[in-house]
Amino acid sequence: MDISILLATYRRPDLLSKTLESLGRLETGPLSWEVIVADNAGDEATRALVQRFGGSLNARYLVETRRGKNNALNRAVREAKGKLFLFTDDDVIADRRWCVEMWEGAARWPDTAVFGGRIIPAFHSGRAPLSRKHPFFKFAYVHAEWKIEEGPYEASHVWGPNMAIRAELFRKGWKFNPNIGPNGKNYVMGSETELTIRLEKSGYRPVYLPKSLVHHQIRPEQLKARWLFQRSFRDGRQRAVCLGLPDVPLLFGVPRYMVRKLVENRIKHFIFFYDRERSIDFGIKYWNLRGMLYQYRQGLSGTQQPPAVPELSDRS
Repeated sequence: MDISILLATYRRPDLLSKTLESLGRLETGPLSWEVIVADNAGDEATRALVQRFGGSLNARYLVETRRGKNNALNRAVREAKGKLFLFTDDDVIADRRWCVEMWEGAARWPDTAVFGGRIIPAFHSGRAPLSRKHPFFKFAYVHAEWKIEEGPYEASHVWGPNMAIRAELFRKGWKFNPNIGPNGKNYVMGSETELTIRLEKSGYRPVYLPKSLVHHQIRPEQLKARWLFQRSFRDGRQRAVCLGLPDVPLLFGVPRYMVRKLVENRIKHFIFFYDRERSIDFGIKYWNLRGMLYQYRQGLSGTQQPPAVPELSDRS
């Protein structure tokens, strides 16, 4: 098997159906490939949907009962047979040449094991509540379209809806951290990126393949300020985990200066209530800080997972 396309899902058959339809339109030429859908809910509608596509996509349906997206991905990895694992999400529309571009890109970089591609948001209707130039826009709507040529880039820019990892790494013992990523409504973000950063620290620097493209389906509810604030809160939890607790004066176990900034941004959020973009901007900053403070109070040790134990690699 050349390629395994892996994705986790949780009670979203309507979105997943569009993803599977797009996979059915892939141009793969002589490549042998499979699709593995790891259901983190055991949803009957999802099971029926995957079975309907099963023959045309060589799709397999798995159920992972341990909650958390990364538990589902770890299950899919154990079942996959391909040489190159392509990871995506259940709300993605794949470009027709997505699979081929990843495979050919991996062939051009034989000493590289981790790859990322372009992700462009596909808005359902209306417009985002923020200017597309807002710094939070790329992250909120998973817009990974970096202005660089094909080549090595930062692991933090490799995002889950469009990334590939050679199977050999997982067979050496690498896996996703089950303490990170989607699990209910309140979780630490950074599901796949947490793994790529650990890999980068062990010598596996990723390569950007801009011709590898998927579109991320944006749902109507994601255009609302409330959704952006929730996402900013979860991002704040991730930032706290990545940055750690700074060596500064604390107040009730959290950085004192962050408490001051939290209050300032909350006040400005209300002061600029009639200036929608500025109000949302301060709201995003407020909820991001609140997420960081929440994570500091919860503790950082429970989110950590030591890296796998293979020897350091000299791969680029």
